[in-house]
Amino acid sequence: MNTDRPAASGTAVPPVGAGRDLGPGLGPLVRVDGSWYIGDHESKAYLAVLPEGFEHRVTGREPFLVPWKRLMSLKLGVTSGRFLSTPAGGLLTGHHAPHEAIGTHGSCLSAMVRHPYDLWSPRFVHHRRWYPAPEITLLHQLLGNIVDLGRVERLGDDAWLTSVVEELAADRLLRRWRTGKAVADGVRELIARGA
Repeated sequence: MNTDRPAASGTAVPPVGAGRDLGPGLGPLVRVDGSWYIGDHESKAYLAVLPEGFEHRVTGREPFLVPWKRLMSLKLGVTSGRFLSTPAGGLLTGHHAPHEAIGTHGSCLSAMVRHPYDLWSPRFVHHRRWYPAPEITLLHQLLGNIVDLGRVERLGDDAWLTSVVEELAADRLLRRWRTGKAVADGVRELIARGA
């Protein structure tokens, strides 16, 4: 169960013992204390979603910012369970995420960037909780389609991202979108209309 997802009453359900202001989330994408992160922001590696772009933060290193305009493609590599999203889990099991191979990289984004052209694969640490497969699918579709539609900078708009994630996380949408094509079309529609 994703405890960071809004409950039926519309209020966030924080994990037991958490003193943080938790908002909506989709798998590894979470809102904590008014900021968006991919991965566990209290760990040694995660991504901050900023108005300017993704900032990869790793303990002991300078943060590395990739501006939205550099992103040419964006994919998500993560599994539901924490162990399978580690480099050891990916190597030992040969397990693949629903959309991307985890391999020896663990949980990561995979992006083609421009100026200069390169493959950027920032790794992040999986939260301790389980990520529901439908949430991983929705996040994968959101990240991939927002780049394909040329609107990637919307990820840096806090109000827009919060609105879209709340709508995507609503159980009624998961029941309405029963096929992969329906999910992809629904996510593209949300991105195109501006939510």
